[in-house]
Amino acid sequence: MIEKVIKMSAFISAEQAIARLGVTRATLYAYVSRGMIRSQARPGSRRRAYLAADVERLVQRKRGRQDPSKVAAEALGVHGMPVLRSGLSLIDAGELHYRGRPALTLAREATFEEVAALLWDAPFPADAAPAPTRAAQRKRWAKLPFVAAAQACLAHASADDVGAYHRSPATVRRVGAGILRALAGVATGQAPSRMAISQTLVEGWGVRGRGARAKLEAALVLSADHELNASAFTARCVASTGATPYMAVIAGLAALSGHKHGGHTERVAELVDEAGEPRELLAARLRRGELIPGFGHPLYPDGDPRGAALLELCEGRGAARARAVAEAVEELLGIRPNLDFGLVALGRALGLPRGAPLMLFAVGRCAGWIGHCLEQYEDDQLIRPRARYVGPAPGEVEEAGLR
Repeated sequence: MIEKVIKMSAFISAEQAIARLGVTRATLYAYVSRGMIRSQARPGSRRRAYLAADVERLVQRKRGRQDPSKVAAEALGVHGMPVLRSGLSLIDAGELHYRGRPALTLAREATFEEVAALLWDAPFPADAAPAPTRAAQRKRWAKLPFVAAAQACLAHASADDVGAYHRSPATVRRVGAGILRALAGVATGQAPSRMAISQTLVEGWGVRGRGARAKLEAALVLSADHELNASAFTARCVASTGATPYMAVIAGLAALSGHKHGGHTERVAELVDEAGEPRELLAARLRRGELIPGFGHPLYPDGDPRGAALLELCEGRGAARARAVAEAVEELLGIRPNLDFGLVALGRALGLPRGAPLMLFAVGRCAGWIGHCLEQYEDDQLIRPRARYVGPAPGEVEEAGLR
């Protein structure tokens, strides 16, 4: 298992923690002794540093006590107070970490299956059988959009896998590995196999070129998880009801397909493929009041490192257009590519099918969904938030016209 390491950039000094919390040094030490704030020694110093995420969590909790209604109203937004515990991924100081390991490092050094094992906190079940499909089914699903085809495949597999109702971690991991292999099969139109996921994609899509498989591996790894995003939250809600991992992933795919999530890659593809000089096209879009898809991310004010990493992997004639668009956007607007743009650019560089960016996103993110299922099954609590009612008060509505 890959060792857990938290980078020092995720930590702040005692003075910074005290100022942020508005407490005394003694109170800070009390938080540490109670396990509320984690700390570690600074290299070459007798002083300690304090995990910034823990400090911020306490700040948000203090604000919540002062104004609970405001915190509740903002909790489901991207900048809201964390609402669920998770040990899978952390975004801190502009970097993404999986269980304390930098995602960019993992994208260079680890396989997708190794990262899935890290997120699942156990070895990847290499002997798990992929969800079986018949040739007639694959032919029929080939006429459907990818998400619909993947959902149909998993619905059939779920009906044949009664063992999936057993929610032991080993069973969930076994089912998860089969789902990943099934999704790779749907993406390529091939019968699922026990090959490595990246190899299935390389062979199924007929990808050629230097380092092509390693680049697909990086795309899968960088897509694997991203805190409590819309599709992960959806998958957790479904898992919290006791539904099987198949149903959780089907729901996650539904959320991912929306144009504000993974479906955004289609808008990015339209931008990259639009004919004309990039600066002129961008200017026309801006004059029409249109947003520029594939750039900027609220959690990465200095630029999404995933998008930058994928763009660096793009070589050759196929990547020239995407690079030109990225350069024009940064020059005109000062914003940088995000994961959606990186996936599209890599797809163009490798000559992948048009829908491949969303497929890579879905297959990669599925590893995170299974990780969230494992956490939610262990938590064993139904996710059931309350709504803040804003309708008419009881007794204010005339009943005469109601039937």
